[in-house]
Amino acid sequence: MSHETFVSKRFQAATAKVIDQANDIIAEYQAQGFTLSLRQLYYQFVSRDLIENTIASYKRLGTIINNGRLAGMIDWDAIEDRTRTLVTHPSWDSPLDIVSAVARQYREDIWEGQNYRPEVWVEKAALLGVIEPICGRIASPTSPASAITPSRRNTKQANDFPAISKAA
Repeated sequence: MSHETFVSKRFQAATAKVIDQANDIIAEYQAQGFTLSLRQLYYQFVSRDLIENTIASYKRLGTIINNGRLAGMIDWDAIEDRTRTLVTHPSWDSPLDIVSAVARQYREDIWEGQNYRPEVWVEKAALLGVIEPICGRIASPTSPASAITPSRRNTKQANDFPAISKAA
């Protein structure tokens, strides 16, 4: 956990209550091995009738979460933004290190030669963190459907199937 304080801040009672509720929801999901995005946390607030489902409520929650993090009241690692990632360039200390890294990534295609190859698409990228651990265990590709326009998605899917069929 990474509770770092960058700003000393006193919150009004209603705002402190939202921070406490957020920490409770975050802890519930961390206990299951999940890290939430702000949108997932927001939907938990909405589904529990803690806030209204409006753009203003979403923005307000985002501001509260940001201020809670800055004040050291919310773990910085507890909320992740899956749409803004830092692109890094891998490096290794030795040739042995890179060989070891590649060896850990080795896996055979368990779907080769099968009549069916599952592929899981979800409506929003925010849900990938929920399904990727499961799909990773069965080597099933995942994709946020919102990342591609419907016509592009259908074209890509149609083009992918012949390649998969040839492998089978």
